[in-house]
Amino acid sequence: MLRCSWCMKKIKEDKPCYGLSVKFASGVDFDEKDGRIISLHLKTRNTSVPLIVVAGDSEAKRNDGQDGIFALCSENCATKMKEIITKELELFSGESSMVRL
Repeated sequence: MLRCSWCMKKIKEDKPCYGLSVKFASGVDFDEKDGRIISLHLKTRNTSVPLIVVAGDSEAKRNDGQDGIFALCSENCATKMKEIITKELELFSGESSMVRL
């Protein structure tokens, strides 16, 4: 079961789930964590949140160049997370896209 990366609520299987895809900033490397969910500290929120590190051989990585995905429970949480991602430039390139999973 996934947890929302913004509000930390459990996302039940029968409920909508959104993904915020991110690209890591130059020099940020989580290759050893490919395909895993890690806890990532966000300075602007002063908290750690779950991030799915995209596997190197996945479609998201090969076709879209995505490095990570934040699972989110709502469009509202996704919007708030996207705002924070744009401030975390030491971790992320500032590019992100939201999809319904």
